[in-house]
Amino acid sequence: MRLEFGPESGALYIHVREGDVEETLDLAKPGFGAHVDLAREGNVLGLEFLSFEEYAELVTRSSGALQIPNRIENSTSFPVSVPPGS
Repeated sequence: MRLEFGPESGALYIHVREGDVEETLDLAKPGFGAHVDLAREGNVLGLEFLSFEEYAELVTRSSGALQIPNRIENSTSFPVSVPPGS
């Protein structure tokens, strides 16, 4: 795993594994600024947060721990466990 932070944009990217991005899903309601990148087979490649504040808010809403599976087989049922209000 590798973390990247863009000081100019304030964006945070968490690289989980290498691969080509096939699909990007919202981690919360559209417009929130938190996304997950998936490979063709559904493996999670990384998480993007457009600001550290959005990362902190999503983790707080998830009782202090953001649970992201290694693989997302059905993107239509994602997000898997983001609490109400997100």
